[in-house]
Amino acid sequence: MTMNRIAIAGAGVSGISVVKFFVNNQRFNENFKIDLYDAPKTAGRGYAYQDDDPQLIINLPAEEMSLTADPDDYTNWLKQHGYDAESYTSRKVYGEYMHSTLKSLIAGHDNINVIEHYADNILFNEDTQTYTLKYNDNEQEYDAVFLMTGEMSYSDPYELKGKDNYFYNPYPLADHLNYLQGKIGIIGSGLSAIDSFRYLLSHGHDKVYVLSRSGEMPSVRGTDYEFTPQHFTLDNAFKYLENGLIPLDKLLELFKAEMLEHDVDMTLFERKTDQPEIDLKYDLEHLDSIGRLQYIIVHLQDAFKTLFKYLSRKDKREYLEEYHPYVESNHSPMPPDGARRILRWIDEDKLVFMHGMSDVEVNHDFTVTFKNHQTEQFDILINATGPVGNIEKDNTPLLQNLYNSLLLEADEFGGVLVTKDHEIISPRFGTMPHFYTMGALTAGSDYLIKGVAMLAEETEDLVNHFLNNYED
Repeated sequence: MTMNRIAIAGAGVSGISVVKFFVNNQRFNENFKIDLYDAPKTAGRGYAYQDDDPQLIINLPAEEMSLTADPDDYTNWLKQHGYDAESYTSRKVYGEYMHSTLKSLIAGHDNINVIEHYADNILFNEDTQTYTLKYNDNEQEYDAVFLMTGEMSYSDPYELKGKDNYFYNPYPLADHLNYLQGKIGIIGSGLSAIDSFRYLLSHGHDKVYVLSRSGEMPSVRGTDYEFTPQHFTLDNAFKYLENGLIPLDKLLELFKAEMLEHDVDMTLFERKTDQPEIDLKYDLEHLDSIGRLQYIIVHLQDAFKTLFKYLSRKDKREYLEEYHPYVESNHSPMPPDGARRILRWIDEDKLVFMHGMSDVEVNHDFTVTFKNHQTEQFDILINATGPVGNIEKDNTPLLQNLYNSLLLEADEFGGVLVTKDHEIISPRFGTMPHFYTMGALTAGSDYLIKGVAMLAEETEDLVNHFLNNYED
């Protein structure tokens, strides 16, 4: 055997899953050498699950958060380590599960090693078909690379990074949002914004303002609903396959038939008013019907992720512009208890939502302007708009180096260009040998592959693909 040196850039959910599926594969042996690269604070935890305030709750139930193909892996770990196997756990505890999983893998295998540094750059050696990974003035040569860096860098929509009293990235909240004084505005209304105002209001702040363009919040998780697809199936969809593509209008027909079959009110997609106190109350009062809609989307994820690859460029654009927002708003809902707490804070005038945000002017403080020409002054602004989706806007040194050297190419639908097997496509070298990526970097082709369980499933396929090619 000659090809056995593997680098994994990123030791979060995807990176750990790669290691675990290697170890669990009967073809893995001592001839393989795996090095994982990540910073000490996030190695084995990932950015999203680092040590932070224990009140930050994951919006997915524990049974959907396993790092392996076994859906009970996480809940069993909770019980074994003295935690209540409750449905929604904290990010901190999940980070402990991840770290514990990685530690056990390393302890049982001398050929798996964690290097506690970010990878700075990766060079392709065309003559030898190998890769040189550089980090902290060091370099190592590898036969294969798995680029598992997680989310890209935080967006900065109003270009305020570096300004005093502006928190470009709020995480970890316990470090960045402690001891703040003055009038606080949070930019964004998604899950990061919820984390931020929940932390501030739970740690002594009397009032927080949530500022956004649309005002839309995540929906509330409804009642679990099990069903078997009758219409929106791969078999039915592939009947319309022609010249390698499936027309979007045919998929929409199948989806509407599925909604009708299961008595789902299609108007629920249009229920949002962009007023959180109205939208959250509506969802809480209609958990059964909302749950039916949400869980049909969840159960159709596998079909969605496969069929998206068969849409034409024009149909992809139309789908993402016209239909994806409806799916997205029902895909990652918040727990009902979290919604009830938000409503209490609104009633108590501790939480104020202001939408239509259009601009920010910086003087000695921040002046926020809204579309109706209203202005509001803030002493502190917290950016909770989340990560960018376009690699051209990313400021991570590794990804920028790879992009600038033409090893990576932007996918117009998000992330970078990859093959169906997650092999990176370089505009300079073509399909890269044994160079893979997954997660945020494949958002343009891996539609809706976001949750831990789905990432784990895709990672298992990726490792099998690598090992099959390795054997060849």
